[in-house]
Amino acid sequence: MKKFRVSSDQPWRLWFFVIGLNIIGFVGLFFLKAKGIDLYAFRGGS
Repeated sequence: MKKFRVSSDQPWRLWFFVIGLNIIGFVGLFFLKAKGIDLYAFRGGS
């Protein structure tokens, strides 16, 4: 099985973009929770 290894020629801007989007998502989640909006209510079901 091949090990996952980040190559040295991987563009750092791509990693910055992905990590930035994750941070924005988590900040948005906590902001909506602070406002009293439950995101799981939109899923449907019980």
